[in-house]
Amino acid sequence: MERTVIQLINQLVEVRRKIAEEKLEKKFERNFERIFSLLEEEGFIFQYQIGEKYDATRTDCEASIAGKPSKNMVITEVIKPAIYKKNADSVTLIRKAVVIVEKAAYKNS
Repeated sequence: MERTVIQLINQLVEVRRKIAEEKLEKKFERNFERIFSLLEEEGFIFQYQIGEKYDATRTDCEASIAGKPSKNMVITEVIKPAIYKKNADSVTLIRKAVVIVEKAAYKNS
C-alpha cells in the first residue's frame, strides 16, 4: 500500500508540474488541494523544500548541484517531494526528496 501511495504522489506531482508549465495551476488548484488533503488524512505528509538552505549534511533529500558548488547552496527545484508517514506517535521519512540546488543568489555566497 505504501509503495502505491508513493507512486501516486509521484504522478500527482508530475501532473501538477506540467499543469503549472502551461499556466493552468489556478484552474486545478482546488482539486489538488483536496487530493493532498485526503492523503494527509491517511498519514502521508510531503514537503517541498524550495528556497531552503542545502548542505551535504541534510538527510531528507538527494541533491543534484546546478553550477558551481559553494558554501551557500539553496534548493531551487523539487523533482520529488520528501514523503513522511505519520503514525500514532511518530513521523517517519519514507522517501527522500529529489532536488536541484544552486548557489544562493544573495551576496557573500
